[in-house]
Amino acid sequence: MRVEPNADSALQLTVEQYRALKGEVEQRRRRCDELRRILDHFETQTARDEHVLRELEALLDLAPQMRIEQLDRRLRGRRLLEVSIELLRDRVGPGVPIHYRAWYELVRTAGHEIGGKDPLGTFLAQVNRADEVEPIGQRSGLYQLRAVA
Repeated sequence: MRVEPNADSALQLTVEQYRALKGEVEQRRRRCDELRRILDHFETQTARDEHVLRELEALLDLAPQMRIEQLDRRLRGRRLLEVSIELLRDRVGPGVPIHYRAWYELVRTAGHEIGGKDPLGTFLAQVNRADEVEPIGQRSGLYQLRAVA
């Protein structure tokens, strides 16, 4: 079988294009990962700053009057459930799985304290009662916000 001289150069050109494209894809993947880390950092910092803003508004009497259940910073019962669902809706969205520990941390990172002797247990007991969320699988610890019909 006779190989055309152009076949070797075409193969070499294809290999070079492959390597260049592979390098670009790897570089973009690293950049995406870096941007995700930056976004997570900004999301966390923004949540903290929003909490500080709410505290300052209350201190400066700029915020509407607080409800009586907000006088105690620790969330319990129905209020814990409301805040947890609201954060899940705002930060994660419907149909996106989240582990209950990550969800718990989302609530804590937003500046909320959870009442009870075992705050994580209190949190889990409340989210298990929520009609707005559904567990994913059996004993996986994953939940998702139900899509609104």
